Amino acid sequence: MPDWLYHTLRFLHPFGMFLAFAAAPIALGSTKGGRRHVLAGQVFAAGMTLGAVAGIGLSLNHSPPAYALLYFGFITLFYVASGYLAPRIGRGSVDDYRWDRAATALGVAASVAMIWYGLLEFTARALIGEGVIYGGIGLAVAVNHARWRGPADPSRWRVEHLTSLTAAYQVVWFFVCALYIPVLPRAAQVLLPASVGVAAILWMRRRFGGTRSRVPLEALVS
Repeated sequence: MPDWLYHTLRFLHPFGMFLAFAAAPIALGSTKGGRRHVLAGQVFAAGMTLGAVAGIGLSLNHSPPAYALLYFGFITLFYVASGYLAPRIGRGSVDDYRWDRAATALGVAASVAMIWYGLLEFTARALIGEGVIYGGIGLAVAVNHARWRGPADPSRWRVEHLTSLTAAYQVVWFFVCALYIPVLPRAAQVLLPASVGVAAILWMRRRFGGTRSRVPLEALVS
């Protein structure tokens, strides 16, 4: 990889993640369907995509590739794609549903690969590995999302939207804890974002899984 490309990716990877980190609270705290919510959501999705793609590029620069970072990048792309496309699918877009199915297949494959890699890296001194834990979360989200019938069940767009983007935000928090809060023990760096993220996802699926959204879809896909 040329030096200019390597250094560019090294800049874009954390830049995209921090962009998403800053945009997420604005999206969560603003009126759903409002201009601020939509704009912050678009910035979040763009930041996550930028960070994930740059991370995938950096992982492939290693010999052999940094597989944990590679799989994490693909799982993140699944989260962002499925969350971003959900409102459009709820509006009845069959084309976006096809893209969603492709992203979901990527999420399943990357999650299984990450779990397998995590098991291969398992040692008695590293009982808590992010590969198994975050691969398992990715697989659970992907399998549950795969059950969505898309335009045939449009009322579920909201819970799928919230689940995937919350899972993506969980990835950001993992990297923040792992890279920028070194005082935390390794177990806390791995388990804290995972446990909070899983709790939030489960709550959202229970809270919104059986209800129709009151947010006009046109506001979210315009």
